[in-house]
Amino acid sequence: MGFKSVGFIGLGAMGLPMARNLLKHGFEVHVAVHRNPEPIAELKELGAIVHDNLEGIVSSSEVLISILPADQEMQNVLLNENFIASIAAGSILIEMTSGSPAMMKQVHAVYQEKGIRVLDAPVSGGTIGAEKGALTVMAGGDAGVLDAVRQVLEAMAQNIYLVGPVGAGKAIKAINQMLAGIHMIASAEAFALAEKLEIDKDMMMRVIGSSSGASWMLMNKLDTMAKRDFKPGFKHRLMKKDVQIAVEEGKNLPLPLATLALQLYNMTEKEIGEQDFSAIASFILGDK
Repeated sequence: MGFKSVGFIGLGAMGLPMARNLLKHGFEVHVAVHRNPEPIAELKELGAIVHDNLEGIVSSSEVLISILPADQEMQNVLLNENFIASIAAGSILIEMTSGSPAMMKQVHAVYQEKGIRVLDAPVSGGTIGAEKGALTVMAGGDAGVLDAVRQVLEAMAQNIYLVGPVGAGKAIKAINQMLAGIHMIASAEAFALAEKLEIDKDMMMRVIGSSSGASWMLMNKLDTMAKRDFKPGFKHRLMKKDVQIAVEEGKNLPLPLATLALQLYNMTEKEIGEQDFSAIASFILGDK
């Protein structure tokens, strides 16, 4: 089944380029006025339809995409009674927030009663992946729902996996973010040691990139650390939130590395929480 109209809620560092890619692929994108007018103005210039409120988005859309900061925003927006009442039965919600499995299951239960299909579909790939339309989607839900919205997802993503029922998407995203948060700290420690030992950055990337110590985080954040350029893509405070979800989900497990990583993200959040999460390197490098 092909869908034309897509409502998009959450035009942050990830959501804005994702919405751009939907427009690029010919979808009719619906957005609502927001306290930050710049993304709305940009999308309107590209052809998006702007509504006065969120209810206007959902009443005009066959598919609704939400990518919000955290559980609290999921609850405030998606479980608002007026919001739910505006969604037509038979519509599909693609929920892409890095939230908790429990909140995702709560949203699904409420929407299921209203005849609204739900796909739990967080993404990975960062702002670069969002810009390029090369994200990875970790979909939790019914295979039929995924197939119905596959073309929508393919406008934003390169890899789409059905990982289990609703809630499994959020669960595997939490695992991914736990690893990403730990790997970022490990990469910062590696770079700090390389600077101390006067190792050329480019040589380090070439050698370790083809060795057993290679990691995506080191390869993609090494230049950022070297330049001390921590302008926000995925914010530090959001990585802290995601690592915290993982630690809370694994509360009966030791998870020593994740627990230590969370302590470090918590300790530095006040000072660098609005910067890119790679700014954790500024603490390790001794810049803070």
